[in-house]
Amino acid sequence: MVILGVIMMSCRHFEKNTASGSTQPHIENDSSFWLKETRGIRDILQDRKGNLWFSSPDYVAMFDGKTLVYFTEKDGLGSPGNLHEDADGKIWVENGTQVFVYHGQGFSEIRLDSIAGPNGLWMQRGLSPTDTTYAAPGLYEVRSGNAVFHPYPVKEHTDNKYLYFPSTKAAIGKDSTVWMGTMERVFGFKDQSFVSIGRKEMGRHEDKRQMGIRGIFVDSEGKLWIADNGAGVFVYNGKETLNFTRKHNLDEGSNAGSTLHRAFSVSEDAAGTMWFGTVYSGIWSYHPKTGIFKNYTADNGVKSDNIWTIYKTREGQLLFAGESPGAVYIWNGNTFIRKF
Repeated sequence: MVILGVIMMSCRHFEKNTASGSTQPHIENDSSFWLKETRGIRDILQDRKGNLWFSSPDYVAMFDGKTLVYFTEKDGLGSPGNLHEDADGKIWVENGTQVFVYHGQGFSEIRLDSIAGPNGLWMQRGLSPTDTTYAAPGLYEVRSGNAVFHPYPVKEHTDNKYLYFPSTKAAIGKDSTVWMGTMERVFGFKDQSFVSIGRKEMGRHEDKRQMGIRGIFVDSEGKLWIADNGAGVFVYNGKETLNFTRKHNLDEGSNAGSTLHRAFSVSEDAAGTMWFGTVYSGIWSYHPKTGIFKNYTADNGVKSDNIWTIYKTREGQLLFAGESPGAVYIWNGNTFIRKF
């Protein structure tokens, strides 16, 4: 890898990466297990058997280490969404309005309010943009074999179907708070009550750009990271919300280089490095101890326009799921290569 330069900007270091240097090995991508073309890989799950599940708008795929198996509408699925595994090992798919459970050959739809399963499943309910009747947005908690609904603390209004439509699946905090993202606001549920983080809490009350919370992540220290496809990355420490993107001069228009204002996904690797997926700005890494940012783009193997999610396997490997093309990448220490 050849580093073109180091730019000191306020409280950050920035390194732009390029794959054109002679020190970087040439790697042929193995396309044997590339996923079928789709509008994007939206979620990934590794089940207790080690199988990898991939969700896209067009299908759910399962990789057992040897073969990719696809499930579509003909296998009982509606529009796929977030992937879950319950304590009994069952695989669930939910999209905010529908829930499907895997039965070994395909999927069966189950009503959100009639889910039966072991404790530990958390699923959101939202309105489809085409619905004309109002249904309160909120969170379903599966406990003792049934689902209990907790409505979000928002006023009843048909606009909620846009503002509070589910945009993430559950992230469990170190203090057992259950965090759920919607387009306009993040909700945290604990001890039968909610806290919420939205435009005001994020310091965006004078920011006219559209809200679009697309990813949430709880790091090893218990801090909540929020990826907003409008103003970037925010960090909630339990008391206040920090505008991480603005702090490091990576907001739109703050510098002549790449920016971090259209964030979609966040994760952390075993070494404590934070990783961010964006729209049109590739993948970023941030080393908290050194303060160094690195930006990886098409020259570094990141061919997708949008990195929708970043998933850590039990082995500690990060899988970066993209859109346009719908692909899954891994970082090999030198460059990103397409794995699926």
